[in-house]
Formats: sequence, C-alpha cells, structure tokens
Amino acid sequence: MNKKLLNTILKILLYLLIGFLVAYFRNKKKVDPMEAEHSANTIKKTLKEYLLEGLMIFVAVSMGFIAENIRENISENNQAQELAESLYEEVKSDSIIVQQKIELRLKKEKQMVYLRNFMRDSSLENLGSRFGRAAFWTNQVVSTVLFEPQDGVLLQLKNSNNFRFYKNKELQNAVGKYSVAINRVRIRNEQEFHFVDNFIRRESIDYFDYKWQEKVSNDGQLTIPDLIRIDSFAEAPFSLQNKKSFIRSESSGIVSQYLQIIRGTNQLHYLDYKNANRELLEALRKNYQLVNE
Repeated sequence: MNKKLLNTILKILLYLLIGFLVAYFRNKKKVDPMEAEHSANTIKKTLKEYLLEGLMIFVAVSMGFIAENIRENISENNQAQELAESLYEEVKSDSIIVQQKIELRLKKEKQMVYLRNFMRDSSLENLGSRFGRAAFWTNQVVSTVLFEPQDGVLLQLKNSNNFRFYKNKELQNAVGKYSVAINRVRIRNEQEFHFVDNFIRRESIDYFDYKWQEKVSNDGQLTIPDLIRIDSFAEAPFSLQNKKSFIRSESSGIVSQYLQIIRGTNQLHYLDYKNANRELLEALRKNYQLVNE
C-alpha cells in the first residue's frame, strides 16, 4: 500500500478515536450532591448521542485535515510547475548554445583539414596568413568550441525530492536520458582537453608563430572569441618555428588524430545530447503546458 495513503488512513482513524473520547468525557460530569434534587430529571445521553457528537467532532477535525491536504497538493503542484518552467528555460538555452558550438566546431574541422593536407606535401617556406589562420584554429581555438551543459536546475530538482514532478513515466525517461547525455558530454570534453594538453599544446609551443598571432590580434586587444567572430585575419607572414626539428608525418598525424576526436564528439556525444535535449523539451511542453517561443 502507498505509504502516503496509509498515513492518511491512520490519521483519519486517530481523529475518529479522539472525537469519540472527547464526546464521552465532555458528557461524563459528576453531579454535585447539593444539586441532586435539581438534576433528578437529567437523563444520561445514550450511546447513539455519544456517537453522533463524536462523529461531528471527527468531521470537523477531518475537514481541517482535508483542507491542509489540499493546500499541500496545491503547493506541491505549484513547486513542480515552477521547477518545470525553470528546467525548460535551462534546457532550451543549452539547445541554442550546443548548436552554436557545433557550427564553430565544423569551421574548425575545415581549418584542420586544410592544415593537415598542407603539412603533408606543401612547401613550408613563405607561409602566408591562410596557413596561420588554419594553425590558429587548430592550436588556439580549444575551450571556445567546447560545449559545457548546464544542470543547476536539474540538480535542484533531484535534491528537492519532488516526486510529483516524476509521476509521469515519459518525464522520468526523458530526465534520465538527459542526465546520461550531460555526463557523456563532460567525459568527452575531458578527453579532448587531455589530448590537447598532451599533444596540441606541445606542437603549439614548438612550432606555432606567436608573433603572427600578436600581430593579427593587435597585441592581444582582440581576444580569440573576437577573432572567431570577425573571422578576418590581417595579412601577415606566418613563420613555422624550429623548422629543423619539424617532422611532417608526426605533426600531420597529430592533427589527423585531433580531427577524428573533434568529429567523434560532434557526431556522437553532442548529437546524442541534442536528441536528449529535444526529447526533454517536448516532454516538459506536453506535461506542463509550456509554450515554445
């Protein structure tokens, strides 16, 4: 039996017992001997009258209990609605951000393909701004293209133990899939960072032309997001550093592996997240009458 229902039944029985006891003791009065003559015509209440009075007390107490129960239900429903609306806004916001990140990552893929192919068989002398742009996207544009999902409201929902929110099976499944998708995205982001720290950063320190980046960014006045947004680089010669130690096959292999990781994240983890995100938004709209604006 449902625990809440059992508690309700026990409370009702308790109120009923209290009502009968109160009725009984209220009517069991001792008669003062001095007034015995005046109370000769007093008739004791019958069992039926006790039951009636007890029932009236029980009804009064039960009505208070029912009113409190209704108030609790309304409060829980309001809380569930508020959480649903907050969660919807959070998830919807991330649905926009993840799409923006994917578009940036596709731009990065194109630059990485260009850099990989160029390093394989083209001359590394007199490198221009086109090569510098590809190297910049590959080596410097890292955290800017990573999607970091939000889950503040989702955690609040889980910690609140708001079971009324989870009463719908469709919502339970959607929230579960969404939580799994968030964890997978974060794990994949860590894997990308790990590869960047162990390979891309080393390549950048050894061979990237930081003087070129200082020039195109006006000595740091334009940040990496600024350069990405304007998508324009001043014409400036790019010089590969430490050419004597540069090994084409090794560097192009590192770029190729990084490219595979980027594509895998886009095609699997970010796509799975988008699907889970869309499913949760649909479930929230359906169950809480939310409007997709």
